[in-house]
This record gives sequence, structure tokens and C-alpha cells, in this order.
Amino acid sequence: MYSHIAIVVSILLSTVSLLYLQIKNVNKSFLFFLLIGSLGLYYFSLTINQIYNKNTCKFAIRDFLTLITIFSLGAVYLWLVISSELGIAICLLIWNLVFFLDFLMKSKNSLK
Repeated sequence: MYSHIAIVVSILLSTVSLLYLQIKNVNKSFLFFLLIGSLGLYYFSLTINQIYNKNTCKFAIRDFLTLITIFSLGAVYLWLVISSELGIAICLLIWNLVFFLDFLMKSKNSLK
């Protein structure tokens, strides 16, 4: 029930981390962990909230491993491009697009 609050908090933290991108002398490792923490909290909360549609969407261990793999690869790529604002923007775009496509394919497969 309170996981919806975590979604709002993670969106606010993501906004704060994107605002920190505009500051030139911000600690890049702090920015990295803030982004990782906010995105991790967001997608963890989305995964927990799949209980509402558990009759149509079944969540298996394979799905969990897929989400962990996507998150880990995105975190590694973000660490590699943390010094470039454009690299961070491209990383976040690709990362969220892959998560979206994973959730979309999962929902389409479960409706069949």
C-alpha cells in the first residue's frame, strides 16, 4: 500500500539528480549513486505493485533475473559515462526504454 509513496519519492529523487547535472562541481560519484538509488527504488516499486494485476501478469524468477540484468547493465554503462551530461542522458533514455519494452512484452505475453 505504501509502495506508491516510494514511486513518488523516486521520481522526485530522479528530478533532483537531473537538476544536479547542471552544476559543474558536483561530486560525480554522489550523482551516480543518487541516480542508481532513485531508479532502483522506482523499478523495485513498480515490480512490487504488479500484485494488482497478478491474475493477468505472472511474475516469475526469470522476470526478476531479467530486471536485475537490465538494471546492472544500465548501472555499469552509467558509471562509464558519468562524466558526460550527454552520455548520462543517452544512458537514461536507453535504460528506461529497455525497461519499458520488457514490461510491454511481459504484459502482451501474459494477455494471450
